[in-house]
Amino acid sequence: MNEEPIQRRLSRRKLEHMAEASSARDLAVLITLGDCRFATTSQLTRLHFTENANPAAATRAANRALAKLQEDKLISSLTRRVGGVRGGSGDFVWSLTSGGSRLLNLDTGEGDEPRRRRFDPSPRFVEHTLAVTELFVQLSAISGVALTTAHFEPLCWRGSLKPDMFAVTSDGEYEDHWFFEIDLNTEAPCRILQKCEQYEEYYRSGAEQVFPLVVWIVPDAKRQASIREQIAQSKTLKHKNIFMIITPDELEGRVRKGAVI
Repeated sequence: MNEEPIQRRLSRRKLEHMAEASSARDLAVLITLGDCRFATTSQLTRLHFTENANPAAATRAANRALAKLQEDKLISSLTRRVGGVRGGSGDFVWSLTSGGSRLLNLDTGEGDEPRRRRFDPSPRFVEHTLAVTELFVQLSAISGVALTTAHFEPLCWRGSLKPDMFAVTSDGEYEDHWFFEIDLNTEAPCRILQKCEQYEEYYRSGAEQVFPLVVWIVPDAKRQASIREQIAQSKTLKHKNIFMIITPDELEGRVRKGAVI
């Protein structure tokens, strides 16, 4: 990994001034990056710049706001860009700087934490993290369904069980609980089954008053069929109804149907 140089430290007084001067939207962007760790320009645009007249205007507004946050040394972009479905052509990938993290934690006393060196994450780690961010963006955009809770790693972990996200959604009448797993077709099927066995063990523990539906989001129908077959043929899994395997374009429909097991 490539080590990034330490930036000049922002004083606590400077951070307090920045926090007071920041707009609600700027703070929301920082909070998103604090929760998700990485997000592209287009993802942040779809989350926080939806009031603009058209997509082009929204992108321009996002670029201006992100450039200002970068100038203030609260966020930084990776040296590489991403493309494809999740990123868009030449999309920047953003993360909090130590200054941005300290600004968000001024009230907790962590605004004076020591400086830490930052390391360039692996492409695989960034891709997976951005996929989780994309899940958050899509859940936030479902009309008529409120995303009332979204916990990311490590807040969503349950001991040794480590989902990619825990979420609670509500249609105003019913509340649904979800464990989400993002599969990028990089794990062998046996590893998927091992994770399912962990979920089943946790299900049997009774630790959750309402057990979330475990939703695996896989890249395509071929992978979907393969994992479904692995689960169906498993002789160790006894509660196969707690698992749902979907492709990204099935997410909204699944959420609207609810998480009834």
